[in-house]
Amino acid sequence: MPQLLNYLRVDSLGESIDWGTLVVYTCAESCGDENEYVEEFIWKQDFSTSSIEFPSSS
Repeated sequence: MPQLLNYLRVDSLGESIDWGTLVVYTCAESCGDENEYVEEFIWKQDFSTSSIEFPSSS
């Protein structure tokens, strides 16, 4: 994860990062030549504490 944040050039969390899950789909057979990058797919599930409803204390 820290390397991903560095790659995305994130220097503070603030509201810039708001995900609950990142899922990366890759080729199970390690497709592609040895020295080539291969396109992958990433799916992002958002997460925000503002969408969580806390029970009232009354």
